[in-house]
Amino acid sequence: MSDYSPTQLFTLVPEGFSDNKTRDNIFCTLFPEEKGAEVFSVPVPQYSAVLIYGWEGRNGSITPEAGVLPTVYKHLKDLAALKDHNKLIVDFDIERKQTCILLAEGERLVSANSYHTVDFPTAVYYMLEILNKSQINPQQTTVNFIGKADDAQLKMLKTYVKDIKLCL
Repeated sequence: MSDYSPTQLFTLVPEGFSDNKTRDNIFCTLFPEEKGAEVFSVPVPQYSAVLIYGWEGRNGSITPEAGVLPTVYKHLKDLAALKDHNKLIVDFDIERKQTCILLAEGERLVSANSYHTVDFPTAVYYMLEILNKSQINPQQTTVNFIGKADDAQLKMLKTYVKDIKLCL
C-alpha cells in the first residue's frame, strides 16, 4: 500500500519516451522555477504512459519523501477502474487552491492536469472547459468528486452533469 501526497508538478509522457536524462529535461522545461528539484517517475501502464513528477519546494527546498507517490497517480489508477464510458475525476482542494482534473473516454486518457482554482466555480469552469474541448457531453458524464463542497455547490455542479459520486 502506497502513501499519496498532492503535487501540481507532474506530467505524463508516452512509455519508452523517458529515460532519466530526458525525464529531467522534460521536468525542467515544464517547471523552470523548480530548478534543482529531485525528479521522479512511475509507470502508468493503464495508459501506456510514465508519470514524471517532483515535489513543490517548502521554505526554499525540495522535500521528497521515500515511498510517497503523487495523488494524481492514485487518481490515474482509479480513473482506469471506472466502468463508465466518460470517466471524470475532479479533486478540488480549496486549502491548496488547486484542482486536479482527469478525463478519459473509454480506455483513452484525454486529460490529466492541475489548475490553480481560488473557488468552486473556477474548478467547475475548468472541468466544463475540458469536457467542451474534448467534445464530451457533460450531461452524459458522472463526476467522481473529491474535496470539500457544500450542498449548494454540489447542486450547482449537478445542473451541468449526469450525476455526482462523492469519493474519499
